[in-house]
Formats: sequence, structure tokens, C-alpha cells
Amino acid sequence: MPAQRSGRDAPKRAGRRVPRNTLSRSLIVEAALELIDTAGFEAVTMPSVARRLGVGTMSLYRHVEDKGDLINAVAERVMGQIAVPDGASDDWEGRVVGYLRALRETAIAHPALGRLLADHGLTVGPVFVQLETVHGILVRAGFGPSDAVRAFYSLFTYVFGFVMWELPRVRQQPADAYVSSWNRAIDALDPSDFPHLHALRPELVSAASPDQFEYGLGLLVESLRTRAKRSNSHSAATKTRRVRKSSDESQQ
Repeated sequence: MPAQRSGRDAPKRAGRRVPRNTLSRSLIVEAALELIDTAGFEAVTMPSVARRLGVGTMSLYRHVEDKGDLINAVAERVMGQIAVPDGASDDWEGRVVGYLRALRETAIAHPALGRLLADHGLTVGPVFVQLETVHGILVRAGFGPSDAVRAFYSLFTYVFGFVMWELPRVRQQPADAYVSSWNRAIDALDPSDFPHLHALRPELVSAASPDQFEYGLGLLVESLRTRAKRSNSHSAATKTRRVRKSSDESQQ
């Protein structure tokens, strides 16, 4: 179902002049993030950030190298807000899935995060710390090396794919506008030609809801849970065979 854009044309926030000699990298990053959140990723240029801060463009270059450096700093600021939940060292369902839920909430609060990931990738410090942690949890939970990577990125791409789906439908416009767009579209269809769409209308209007997100996430987790158990069983059987072989060799 196509999303109806509600014209997320937030009024541009008036620039705030930074007191003399107080400009810093942190203030520049904050201004760039605010600009991204209110006007979109394309709105970020060195001149636009400077105007937002009420300073000259060249003054920014004493604190950031260029736009690429600034975007990386914004990504580091956003990703640094996310943490892998505490818990048992092998609790992949609570900690890895909990981390991805937190990532989704951050991506909803900062819609440009998905664009940053898709177009630029995020090779900033907090990302590597988080990846090291979640993959370690998956390995300790019994996932083999390949399965650990495949499992994480299956979950990760689902989460961000869903965020890209829900943002324009129920986050950047009123949720009831999305429902109304479905209703108008279905009302225009002949029930004799589209009986299932008419019958499933109550479910279709919730296709971008938190319930839909959790439903899909639950299916993935259930599948991966089965795979983790299978990997554990295989590892245990392999270890048993090795022990028996070693024992047999020692008795020869």
C-alpha cells in the first residue's frame, strides 16, 4: 500500500547565534543532527549548519574536517545512545533482540539513521563495540560462526526494513491518515473483484503497526531459536565423538 506523505515540512528553526569563542565540535554535531531530524538528510551542508548556529561557514572547519567528517560524527552521536542490554552472556533473545528493539526506537527518533546506514554505512566506534558484543553473545549461545553473522543480519535488516516501511506511513504523518488511505483505496475497489481485500481490511490497516513489527520479529526469533538448538546439539555430538575417539586412541 503506497504511503501518503503528509508533507513533513517542519518549519525551519531559526538559527541560534553561538556566543563568541564557544563554538565546538559537539555544538556543530548537535546542530547538524537537529537539521537532519527537522529538514531531512539532504538539508545538511556546511553553510546550512553554519546558518543554524549563526556563525560563518569557515569557522566550522576548525572543528570538523568536512561534511563527511560531520556526518560520521552525527552517526557516532546517534549510535552512541544505544546500548546492548545487560544480562547473561549467552542470552541472545534478551540482549541481541533487545539491542535491535532499541536500535529501532532510535531510528524512529532520528529518521536519517536508516539513510545513513543504507547510503554510507556506519564505520564509527560505537558500532564496532556493539557488533563485537552482539556477535559474542550469539557465539556463546551456540551459534556457529556463519550462523552468528547470518542470524544477526537477518534480524538487523528486518528491523531497518520495517523502520523504512513504517516511517512515512505512521511516523511522519498521523497514524489515522494511513488508515484513511487504506479505507479510501479499498472503498474504490469492487468487492466482487477484490473480496479478500475487503474482508481483510481490519488487518490491512495495521500493516505498519508495532504489532506487525513484533509479529515478524517473533517469527524470525522462533526460527533462529530452533537453529541455535540444532547447532548446540551438533556441537555436543561432535564433542562427544572427539572425546570417544581420544579415549579409544589412548587405550590402544
